[in-house]
Amino acid sequence: MDKLKDKIAVITQAGSYFGRAVAEAYAEEGAQLYLQDWEERGEVIETLATKIRADNGVGVTVGVWDITLGKQTLAMTEDILENFGRIDILVNTAMEGGHGILFDIRETEWDICIDRGLKSYFLTCQYIGEEMARTGYGKIINITSIVGKMGSAGSVPWGACRGGVDALTYGLAQSLGEYGVRCVGLARGATDSTPYTEEALQSRIAKIPFKRLGTERDITGPAVFLATAESDWITGSVVYADAGYAHAAATDAEHRATEFPLKKRGNKHLDTPRAKEALDQFKT
Repeated sequence: MDKLKDKIAVITQAGSYFGRAVAEAYAEEGAQLYLQDWEERGEVIETLATKIRADNGVGVTVGVWDITLGKQTLAMTEDILENFGRIDILVNTAMEGGHGILFDIRETEWDICIDRGLKSYFLTCQYIGEEMARTGYGKIINITSIVGKMGSAGSVPWGACRGGVDALTYGLAQSLGEYGVRCVGLARGATDSTPYTEEALQSRIAKIPFKRLGTERDITGPAVFLATAESDWITGSVVYADAGYAHAAATDAEHRATEFPLKKRGNKHLDTPRAKEALDQFKT
């Protein structure tokens, strides 16, 4: 469990569900952590830091900063360097709002969604990316969403924000790559942290090939891998940890599996001569 032993990892909005999950997973792998969040979750990350120190014995420092502001992002970067001397990994998990019926979304909701979910990514990547470039190596992992690719009528600002994160990631990989800094996106799909209604839950599960929602480990596993040297050849990509939903959602219900587990070969496709001939050639 030492895949990230002694690596210095910065996790933004660590008091959120995904921020906390990634922080705990990295600590289990031996990483030293710097946990950021906004003032309203200051006590949450203090509690999290105490728990991680007790459970894993790693160094954890907490910083309450408004990283939608350049001056505070710079100050945070300096604070990290003062505490740890370097930065190996940056995981951006920040997000805020952006859901609802289009006509009901207020301008202030749009602003906070873009500020926290996109602008903060840019600023942390700019300041921390520069420090990584000075050392010649670093990993930036931007948590994003399948909605950035697919869009959603129920979360227009959120989709625009996550789509912006995807584009930002592509550009950062090119800007920082020659300095040895990798930048990837990790797009999550539906997880069990979302309070779906029963109807919405069944509708979503019907479109997921594995027929279940994602768990913490389904997200933190890829997040750990992308922070290790084993993924050094991956940059400028968005990795989808969504059980195939982003593509499988296009499959109509009539073409989905109905038998679990599969007990016999289906017969419907044998109705066409071409399919029969294709199978016959393999008969002995």
